[in-house]
Amino acid sequence: MAGIIGHILPLALGVALSSVPIIVMVLILLSPRGRASSITYLIGAAVGMLALTMLFTAGASLLPPPPPSQKSPLFAVIEITLGVGLLVLAVVRWRRSRQPRARGEVLATEDIPADIDDIDLATLATSSTSPARTTPKWMTRVTTLGPAPSLGVGFVLMLRPKNLLLTIAAGVAIGAGNPTLSEAAIAIVIYVVLGISTLAAPIIVAVANPTRMRKPLEETRLWIEGNSATVTTVVVLMLGTVIIGSGLQRF
Repeated sequence: MAGIIGHILPLALGVALSSVPIIVMVLILLSPRGRASSITYLIGAAVGMLALTMLFTAGASLLPPPPPSQKSPLFAVIEITLGVGLLVLAVVRWRRSRQPRARGEVLATEDIPADIDDIDLATLATSSTSPARTTPKWMTRVTTLGPAPSLGVGFVLMLRPKNLLLTIAAGVAIGAGNPTLSEAAIAIVIYVVLGISTLAAPIIVAVANPTRMRKPLEETRLWIEGNSATVTTVVVLMLGTVIIGSGLQRF
């Protein structure tokens, strides 16, 4: 059980540090219906992450269990493939974030992109901080979401490529540990709780005291907009390396 938890802790941290769900949370909290919408947003994210983790854990449990020595070429190949996928994702993410943008270019989309994690949030500054740009339409729409749409947004944001790769790796780590049903349930709960902790904590505090939290939320939004590319790339690179190392140990 301790080995399983040791495997999933860094993966849960990677999910928790995803910049896009955090900035969407901030935008929802700053919206007129922020209190109710933020709660349903959190529920949607928790349900989405829980469903994915249970699905991938169940899938991994159907694979031939590794021998007592923990040497398993099958699980090794799966983990190494996932790790390489994360490294590729990090490189692509970084290259896209470094592409020069024309002065005064306006980033605007009709809807939130399917792969929203590929957006350089440094380009999403509002007109108050960058007069040459206007607020993207998807950000404006997020601030108008009610409770029901926020539930769906929270669920969908858990389906982004990075989260999928990390959750597959978590499911493999849990399934490969041959846990009992109760041990698997505990591991899944730990993974989900840690994964949504960066959403849950601010939402709970903001709902309890919205006036006090407004300024910190604005500052958080601006910081994420300026640093998300670097943070995301470093975290994904580290996690990809950790997963590859775990896979190599199974040969």
